Amino acid sequence: MTSAGAEPVGAGAAGTDSLVADSSSYELLKKRLLDQGDTLQQQAQALNEARVAAYGRQTQSLILRTRARTENNCVARDIVRIGEQLLFGYNVFIGLRKETAVSDVFGLYHLSPHEGADELTPAPLAGSFLEDSRFVADFRELYTYYKQATLTQLRVTQDKLLAAFQIGQQHTDLRVFRWHIERDGTVRYVDNRGERDIALPPSHDFEWTPASREDHVAGRHPHVNVLDTVFVETIHGDLTVKIENNTETGQGIYSEPVEDRNQSLTDADIAYARLGRLILLRVRPYREQLSRYLVFNERTQQVVRIDAIGDACVQLPEDHGIIFPGGYYLQSGEHKRFDLPSEVVTGLRFKRMLRSPNGEDVLYVFYHPVSGHYALFTYNLIDKTLGTPIQANGYARFDDGRVLVFQVDRGEPTRVHPMQLWQTPFVSEDHVDARPPVQGFFGKVGNAELVRGVSDLMAIVRAVREQVPTRVAYEDLIRQCTRVQDAYFWLDDPAVGGVQALLMAMSEGARATLAEFEKVDALQRETARALAQAESVQHGLLADIASAVWRQPADFVQALVRLRDQRGQVQLLRDLRYIDGARVAQLDEALQAEQQRVGEKALQFLTQDQAFAPIEQVLAGLLAALPESGTTSALDGLLGTLDEQAAGLDLLTEQLGSLPGGDAVVRTAILDRISHLYADLNRLRADVRARRRTLGLAEAQAEFGAQFKLFGQAVENALDLSDTPEKCDDALTRLLAQLEELEGKFAEQDTFIADIAAKREAVYEALASRRQGLVEARQRRAQAL
Repeated sequence: MTSAGAEPVGAGAAGTDSLVADSSSYELLKKRLLDQGDTLQQQAQALNEARVAAYGRQTQSLILRTRARTENNCVARDIVRIGEQLLFGYNVFIGLRKETAVSDVFGLYHLSPHEGADELTPAPLAGSFLEDSRFVADFRELYTYYKQATLTQLRVTQDKLLAAFQIGQQHTDLRVFRWHIERDGTVRYVDNRGERDIALPPSHDFEWTPASREDHVAGRHPHVNVLDTVFVETIHGDLTVKIENNTETGQGIYSEPVEDRNQSLTDADIAYARLGRLILLRVRPYREQLSRYLVFNERTQQVVRIDAIGDACVQLPEDHGIIFPGGYYLQSGEHKRFDLPSEVVTGLRFKRMLRSPNGEDVLYVFYHPVSGHYALFTYNLIDKTLGTPIQANGYARFDDGRVLVFQVDRGEPTRVHPMQLWQTPFVSEDHVDARPPVQGFFGKVGNAELVRGVSDLMAIVRAVREQVPTRVAYEDLIRQCTRVQDAYFWLDDPAVGGVQALLMAMSEGARATLAEFEKVDALQRETARALAQAESVQHGLLADIASAVWRQPADFVQALVRLRDQRGQVQLLRDLRYIDGARVAQLDEALQAEQQRVGEKALQFLTQDQAFAPIEQVLAGLLAALPESGTTSALDGLLGTLDEQAAGLDLLTEQLGSLPGGDAVVRTAILDRISHLYADLNRLRADVRARRRTLGLAEAQAEFGAQFKLFGQAVENALDLSDTPEKCDDALTRLLAQLEELEGKFAEQDTFIADIAAKREAVYEALASRRQGLVEARQRRAQAL
C-alpha cells in the first residue's frame, strides 16, 4: 500500500530531478543536450516549413453552417455520400398511417452553391436506386413484419452501400440492406442480408494476456508479476501497483481502494498488454462488476487510470502511444482527456482509421452502436496532439476533404436539421493526384516520408526537453537517435541542413549523460534505502512506546534513551548526499514531539507517592547485598547497577528540566525526591568503593605473593638450565619481561614496585655472575687445547 492515494508518487521518477540537480557533471551534460535539442528543433521546423511550402497544408476548420429540410417531423439518424449525392436517413413516427414508405426513411440531397455558399437541396427519389423494385419489396416486407423497425446506421464501404435497421429489442438484432456501387458511380441493389458487412472492427487492436498462476509471487505482501516490470495486487483493502519485485513491503507507486478488502491474490482477474514502453493493465477485483484499466509508463514510472480503454483502444501510428474514446496517451507520458459528456463517451466503439495523403494527420472515428453518436478525432503526427473532436450523429466525407456533419438536439423530431461543413486534411487519393507533382528534393522523398521524418525529429526534441531522469528515458533517447539515422537516408542531404551529424552528436551526448546519471542514481538509491530504514525503525520505536505500560521511572527512562538514540541516528542522515532534508526534518520533529509527550507523561507519573518505590527497592537491595559481597567482582557488579540507576536519574532530571510549563511546586517536589535518591545512591556508591579498595588491597597482596613466589621458582629453574652464556642471555631477557609485566599489573602499589625492583637487581646479578663464570670456563678450556 502507499499513502499516495490515487496519484502516483515518486518511487521511480517523482523527486528524482531535485536529487540529481546537485551533480555538476550531470547538469553540464544535460545543458549540452538541451542546446543540441534547440538546434535540432530549429532545423526540423525549417524542414517542415519547406515541406509545407512545397506540398501545402490543410487544417481542420469550420466552413459554414447549413440545414436539411424533411417533409415530415423526424429524428435524423445518419448521412453518407454516394458520388455527388447525399443519402440522409431518419426515423419518422407516422402515427395512424398503416404503411411506411421509402421516402419516410430516406432522402436524397445535393450540396450545391447558392448565393456564394453551399446549401443542401433535396433531390427526387424517382429514378434513383431507392426505387428499385426488389428493394421496395424488401422494404415493405421489413415494416410489415417488424412494425417497430428503426434505421440505425448508414455506411459506405469501398464498393457497397449499407443500411442497417434494428428489428428487435437488442441493438444487434439487425436487418441490413445492401447496394453495390459500380465503378462508374451507379448504385445497384443486392439484397437484405448484409449483417456481416455492417459489423464493427475489433474494439482493440491488441490482445490481452491473462495473468496465470506462474505469475504469482508469494511473500508477506504477495503480488502478480507482469513482464518482470510492474507488480500488481488487490489485497489488504487496495489495488496497488509496484515497480520493485519486493514482497516484504506493500508500498508502491499507485494505490486506490477496492470494495472487498478480504480477498486473496488469486481472487482478482488481471490481464495485461505491452505496447512499446506502455503496459496496459485490466484489473477486476474480487466481487466487483466493472474492470479497472491502468496505464503504466515504463519511461516515467507512473500509473494513470483510464477506464475508457475498456470500451475501445487502438495504437497511434509510429508507436506514438494509444487513443481511446475521449483522449490519448503518448509513450512520453503526455496524456489528455477531453471533457465530453459521459453519455457520449461511454460505450463508444472504434469504427475506422483514415490517414491523410500528406501522412501528417490521422482520423479516428468512434461510433456508439446504440445512440448512433460519432466522435471524430484528428491526430497530428508532427505536433503529437489530438485536435478537438467533432461530435456528430452522422457524417459524410467529400473527396476534397470536406466533411458534412449533423447533431440531433435531444432526439426530438423536427423538419429542419442543422448541419455543419468542415474542411479537413482527409482528401481522397484521386484529388491529390490531380495536383501538379512536386519537383526537386521534396518530390524525390515524398510528403508522407518527410512527415514521418519530421515527426521523429520532433519526438527527439521533446525527449531532450523533458529528460525524465530515469535510465529507461535516456536509453529511449539513444535508441530514437540511432533509429532515425538508420531509417531516413536523406538526413545527410544538404537540403536538410546537417541533421545526420547533429543526431550522432546527440546520441553520444545522451550516452555520456546516462553514464553520469547512473552514478548519481546509485548514490540516490543508497540514500533512499538508508532513509527508508530509518523510517521503518522509527515507526517500530514509536509503536512500541505507544503500546508501553508505564509502571516505574525506569520505563520512562528507557523510552527517553531510545528516543534520544534514534534522534542521533536521524541527525546522521543529514550528512548523506542527496538526502531529502524535508523528510529528515519530519522524522526529527516526530521524535521531538514524542520526547515531549513521554516527558509530560513522566511528570504526571512522578507526582504519585509510589513513583520512586522501585528505585528505592533497588537501593535497599544493594545495601543489603553489600556486606555479603566478599570479592571485587561482586562489588563491581554493585557499582555497575548503581551507575545505571544514576544515569537514569540524570536523564530523567534533564528531561524534567527541559519540559516547559507545569506546576513549579510539583516540579520542585519531584526534584527534591530525586535529590534524596541521589544522596542515598552516592552514599551507597562511596561505601561500595571503600569496601572494594579494602578487598582489592588484600586480594592484590595475595595475588602478588603467589606470583612473586612463582617467579622466584622460575629464576631458580633458569639458573639450573643456563649452562652456556647464550642460555644465560635468553633467560635474563625472559625473566626481565616477566618482571615488567608484574610491574605493570601492580603499578599502584609502591611496596610491590620496590620488591620488584629489588628482585630485578638480584636476578640480573645472579645471571650475570653465572654468565661470567661460564665465559671464563670456556676461555680456560680453549687455552688448554
